Amino acid sequence: MRGDKKTIRIFWTLFAFNAFFYVPGATFGAYIGVYYRSRGMDVSQIGLLSAIGPLLALIMQPLWGIVSDRKGRHMAILRLALIGSAAGVLCYYRADTFWLFAACVLVYSFFNCAVGPIGDSIVVDMALENGLQFSSIRMGGTLAYAVVVIFAGMYLKTNPTASFGITAAAWTVMLFTTLFMNGEVKKYKCEKRTGILTVFKNRKILFVLFYACIFQIVLGCYGSFLGLVVTDMGYDNATIGRLMCVSALSEIPVLLCIGYVSRKIRIEYLLLIAGAAMTIRIWLPLTGSIAGVFLGQSLQGMTYMIMYYSCVMFMNQNLSKELHGTGQSLFYMVQTGLACTFSNIFGGWLGGKIGLLRTYFLYGLILLFVTVLCAFVLRSHFHRKKQEQKEAEFL
Repeated sequence: MRGDKKTIRIFWTLFAFNAFFYVPGATFGAYIGVYYRSRGMDVSQIGLLSAIGPLLALIMQPLWGIVSDRKGRHMAILRLALIGSAAGVLCYYRADTFWLFAACVLVYSFFNCAVGPIGDSIVVDMALENGLQFSSIRMGGTLAYAVVVIFAGMYLKTNPTASFGITAAAWTVMLFTTLFMNGEVKKYKCEKRTGILTVFKNRKILFVLFYACIFQIVLGCYGSFLGLVVTDMGYDNATIGRLMCVSALSEIPVLLCIGYVSRKIRIEYLLLIAGAAMTIRIWLPLTGSIAGVFLGQSLQGMTYMIMYYSCVMFMNQNLSKELHGTGQSLFYMVQTGLACTFSNIFGGWLGGKIGLLRTYFLYGLILLFVTVLCAFVLRSHFHRKKQEQKEAEFL
């Protein structure tokens, strides 16, 4: 019974940690593009500002992961990142020009880019060690985001700068939550001879990282400029909040069944299913109707959540424990670094040239092409392996 109480306590601690991790996305990430526009930034400038964080993450996320694995001090580095994130977001109160905003993004992103991968590494390890389902724990983030984003949209409509204080408070609460996790975290120290190059020797990981990158380029463009598309239709932050709430709620049915589905279907095929759904999602705003945008947001579970959950679990299942921090950092580097840098810079430039809706159409076309190509490659690969197995059995 005592062990049951301990497991329940760990579950709710991890649930709360995940919940607060997604609050900044609801209070800051969902509305920062609209805030930039209200301060006089144009589409290309918003694209550049949105790309600074991912560009910095390209360098810093692998370094954060390697340092945490080499030192075996994942929790200490996570706490440092949380303190820096809370302090960094407060810098936005003093910004009112492009260059000041750029400086704020640099400071905030330097620390913030470490929270996701190291936090996921710790949470997934603790969940597996205690017989807990990561999908149930991740539900905390979905529910928190859904609740907070809709109220944030209504409140920030008249108090836009309150976003920064609320976001800093969320990071601070996360920091205090880690105090209840400290005794349960097992330390795995990576030897110097192993590291990031070991990860790149796995072809399955390379395929997953490649497709996740293409997928995130499209999703990054969609997410970064959706607020601008909606305001161009004549709607405000309150509508954006409702749209983000719908996207979060759509993750719930996926989280309830993803554990079972991932045992029946290969992760590679799940990623392709998510890619096909993402193509539909990015094309729905082209209808010019807010109903189409709401429908697109209802595909968040089928798109982002399948991709995110599959990649996180794939990294933990295909890497040794001492490389979990490095593996998750690589995934985040691809997801929020390489892909988002390209999608924001090129998407912002292209959106300024041909319009955001035409940019959405082009990005969707690219994803559709890559998805079909990868489907043929995978089918050929697995068919060849099956034939080789039959020949080996015959011999």
